[in-house]
Amino acid sequence: MLKDIANAMGVTATYLSDIIKGRRNPPEMKLLEKIAEALRLDETERTELLDFAGRERAEAAPDLPDYIMDENLPHVRIALRRANSRNLGDDFWKKVVEEMDDKE
Repeated sequence: MLKDIANAMGVTATYLSDIIKGRRNPPEMKLLEKIAEALRLDETERTELLDFAGRERAEAAPDLPDYIMDENLPHVRIALRRANSRNLGDDFWKKVVEEMDDKE
């Protein structure tokens, strides 16, 4: 199975095994997308994969930096910095997400 997934991603089974065993950093976004596709991950599983990759690299999940740093969205960075400086936790962000969902 590992070999099949590696072939679908265009990498060697050894390379993929090294990632799984923590001997290599998680791959970049393009390869993570291939992994998600090869494993037929749903949106929740894909998000978990991206979050894991970010945590393993001690970075933001790889799907977020472009959005966070978009020059047309300065308030994203302002909001994140204010939340950080005020030590706002998950309860705060849960309310933000619920408010966004209510606007759909």
